[in-house]
Amino acid sequence: MALLTEFSAIRSGIERVAGRGVDLPTNEVMLTRKLKHLGAAMTLHLQRLLQPHGLVEADFIALMQLFGSPGMSASPGELCGLTAQRPTNMTRIADALVRKRLATRATDADDRRRVVLRITARGERLARTLLPQLSAEIQGAFAALSARDKRQLDRLLQRLAASLDAHTEEFDP
Repeated sequence: MALLTEFSAIRSGIERVAGRGVDLPTNEVMLTRKLKHLGAAMTLHLQRLLQPHGLVEADFIALMQLFGSPGMSASPGELCGLTAQRPTNMTRIADALVRKRLATRATDADDRRRVVLRITARGERLARTLLPQLSAEIQGAFAALSARDKRQLDRLLQRLAASLDAHTEEFDP
């Protein structure tokens, strides 16, 4: 089903729920659902390029974070926040990258309690191979937006992130 068709069906469902006497911020719920669906659709598109290399999106994002990190290395804990992964899944991701010889895992020379992942030459080659293909996919996904639209979307997403952070802080001790 095309995204716009899905959005229409989702909106109808949200409006039916609101029509049943439930106090529901329908516009905000719809925006939340759109964000989730668009993220999933982007993941599916990118997964087509990653699958032949035995990677899933989370593995590739971690690999790219290593590629872009100072010294092309980071601890799994640092990668958790940068990749939106939980520690248990980051362990699986680190294991996968090491098993595929895309990264190495070693004890930090300065702090033996800290583990460090470092991208390998093989991992760097794969990143350099995949980046042009992924860039083309991403550019295609945003082709309908002007440069001004993209700047505005970025500003709005930044504001949404700040609002979510502020709202989340209310519940965190």
